[in-house]
Amino acid sequence: MTDKSFDIFRSEYTRALTRISEQKMELPELKYFLDTQYLWACCKADHKPQTVVLGTGIPEELVIAAGAVPYWLTGGSLGSISWSDELVPRDTDPVSRSVLGYIHQPDGADFSGSLFIIPLVSDSMRKIAYLLSQQGRRLCLVDIPPQREEKSSERFFERQMLQMTRAVSAHTGARTTKRSLISAVRQVTRARATLREFLNISSDRTDIISPAARMLVQDSYYRTSDLEGWTYSLRALTARTAGLARRYARMQNRPCVAVMGSPIVFPNYKIPFLIDEAGMDLTDTVDSSVLKQHLRHSSKALRGTRDRIIRNIASEWYSADGSSAFVRSDTLYRYVSWLVQSKKIEGVVYHVLKGQIEPDFELERFEELFSQLGIPVFRLETDYQYQDIEQLRIRLEAFCEMLVQKRYKEVRKAK
Repeated sequence: MTDKSFDIFRSEYTRALTRISEQKMELPELKYFLDTQYLWACCKADHKPQTVVLGTGIPEELVIAAGAVPYWLTGGSLGSISWSDELVPRDTDPVSRSVLGYIHQPDGADFSGSLFIIPLVSDSMRKIAYLLSQQGRRLCLVDIPPQREEKSSERFFERQMLQMTRAVSAHTGARTTKRSLISAVRQVTRARATLREFLNISSDRTDIISPAARMLVQDSYYRTSDLEGWTYSLRALTARTAGLARRYARMQNRPCVAVMGSPIVFPNYKIPFLIDEAGMDLTDTVDSSVLKQHLRHSSKALRGTRDRIIRNIASEWYSADGSSAFVRSDTLYRYVSWLVQSKKIEGVVYHVLKGQIEPDFELERFEELFSQLGIPVFRLETDYQYQDIEQLRIRLEAFCEMLVQKRYKEVRKAK
């Protein structure tokens, strides 16, 4: 990697981190999460990930139980795309290009001995799997049946998870036991519960913590190598946020919006930054990984033999999965229906990354839902480039003005 390309890559992270840290929040605990993001991106020369997961579409408790610390690659960086230019066509979706860039980053982390777990949630992931197999990488492919209604699909996925757990155990040399499974489930459950608590407390307190900072904390789940330490630090941040919420009265004058569709991954936070600049508060984000935060394995699922527990975890995961692997994402639809009816959401920004057609297939269903509830929807298509910022700014400002006028009309009508 040339010094110039690494400087561009590093500056992308430092600009986003600096912007978040300068938002004048009374939250010293946030520094842990800022540092976690920076260290993951810029300090990996001697790092040798043992088990790499592409995307977020697998139950990480099974990977942890098999003796590995998941090293997640979820995209998010424009700078990393340049390292995959010779591997994929230019019109490939930016997430896939960014993920490949991370893997092929010169002088970056050493993936030569890594096991790559690849959930095949899209055609792009299948292409990535093929490219990596041609390079001689060690792969564990997870094929997710797209028809959830068929009972055979669930059984097939359970077998996939048994095979994946065995593959990770063989790679790490650690034996997966009933005890290690229960321990891993409890560790992940604590982390998810803490994240849910933080997001619930902070969702409508943009006066205390900015939406971009909330998203950074959420994203740092996939950047930490110490999940227990991450959970402990998040408890401290949650306590501080709750304390400030009790001390200060909530000041809310701006329209509240949710963002859904293609995932927004750090450091490419141009959308949340632009929503803030346009005069709106981003209170909720909904993407393919959001349902994972609400997944709690039942006590019944942790009974029986080791393989039975693995099957139970897989079954509960498959039932709740909101990824783009499915023909119809009914679980995500139900979650969004609950969200917009239980919270004060005045508008929805539907984010679509160029090259990712899966979110567009679901858009019509959501538009019908939001129309019934009287919630305006704004479809926003973009990529990881920054040339379209001014155009997006103008369109988001117009959307904000529409929401303000809608609120004003409703107030007058109520009188």
